[in-house]
Amino acid sequence: MNYKEEKKDIIYWAHQLNEKGLVQVRSGNISSRLADNKTPPPKVLGGSTCARLCPPVPVRVLGYEGIPVDKILITSHNSYLGYLEEKEILLTDSQGTILEGEGELTSEQELHLSIYNKFKNARVVLHAHPSYTIAFFHYFDKLEIFSFETKFYLGGIKAITQTTPTVTEIEPVLAALESNNIVVLKNHGVVAMGGSFKEAFSLIELLEEQAKVNLIVQKPETLPGRQAGRAQKPDYKNIREKQEGKRYKLLSKEHMGRLMELVNNDKEVQALGQKYDLTCTLAVKNQDNNMAMCFYYDKGKIIKTDNNENAEFVIIGKEAILKKVFNREVDPFVALTQGKVKSKGDFTKMSKWYPVMVRTFKLWEQAPVE
Repeated sequence: MNYKEEKKDIIYWAHQLNEKGLVQVRSGNISSRLADNKTPPPKVLGGSTCARLCPPVPVRVLGYEGIPVDKILITSHNSYLGYLEEKEILLTDSQGTILEGEGELTSEQELHLSIYNKFKNARVVLHAHPSYTIAFFHYFDKLEIFSFETKFYLGGIKAITQTTPTVTEIEPVLAALESNNIVVLKNHGVVAMGGSFKEAFSLIELLEEQAKVNLIVQKPETLPGRQAGRAQKPDYKNIREKQEGKRYKLLSKEHMGRLMELVNNDKEVQALGQKYDLTCTLAVKNQDNNMAMCFYYDKGKIIKTDNNENAEFVIIGKEAILKKVFNREVDPFVALTQGKVKSKGDFTKMSKWYPVMVRTFKLWEQAPVE
C-alpha cells in the first residue's frame, strides 16, 4: 500500500510550514501515524474562535481511546519541506525500520516514535523552526499571552534546553508534552503533536504570532546575556508548600469541601458569578476509577456537591492529568482544547463564564492534591 492520500497531506502541510516561514531550507520534519481501518476517527465538538490566526481546533468527546502505533509516514533526512516530494516520505514500522521510500531516516525519528508510543491519541507530529518563537525564548523564559483566544488554546508554554543540534534529550520533551501539545526547544525550534495536521499546525502558528507580538511589546533592550526583567516560571511547588503542606485526595469529599469553601468565600468569584450568571452543574470524573464530583452552581455560588456524573458539563480524564490540572501544572482550558481530557456537554456555552472560571481555577492552587 502506497498511502498516496496520506502523503499528499504531508506534502501540503510541509509546504504550509515553509510558506508561513515556520521552517527554512532543510530544517524541520513531519510524521503521521497510520491507523488501521477498524479505528474510528476522533469525534469533534465545537472549535476555535481564533479564526484570524488558526483553523478550528477540535475538542474530543467520549468514545476515542487512541490508535495503536503500527506504521508511520515520516519525512526523510535532509528533506526541503518547501519542495517536498512524495519519494522523500518514508514508511516505517513502530521501531523505525524503513518499509518503503528513498533516503535515510531523519535524525529525529526517535523523537517522533517516542511521542507516538507515549501519546496514543497523537496522529501527527510537527517539528518546526519558527523564527520569532526562537528569538523570543532566546531572551525570555516565559511567554505572557495577551489575547483571550490565544490563551485559551496555548496556555503555558514550556521552553526546554537542548544541548545538541538534533533532539537527543527526549524525556524532557515527552514530560512537557504531558502538559501541553506544543513545547519550545530553546535556540532550536518547537515540537507539536495533535489529532490532525490542522490541529498541530495551528498551535505552531498561534505561538509564532504571539511571540511576534510579545517581541514588539516587550522590546528586549540588550543583546544576549540579558537578565534584568526576565519573567520567572510560576513556582507551583512553593505555592503548595505555603498551604501548610496540606494535600487532598483527588475528588474526595474533603477535596470537594475545600474547593467549595474557596469559591464561596472569594469575593471576586462571587461578584463575577453574579455578573455573568454562572448557574449550571459541572462534574469532574476520574477515568481510572470512575469516581466523580459534581458542583451545583447558582450565580457563582456552589450550593451543593455530590458524586453525580450526569451533569450539564462533564470533564473526564485519567488520574495523572487531573492531578496536573488541579495542581495548576496544566491549564484546564488547554487540557480541554488539546484533548488531554474529554468532555460531555456544549462547552461553547462555558465561554461566557470564562472570567469566573479563570479566577476559580486560580483558587485551586490553594487545594493541591496528593
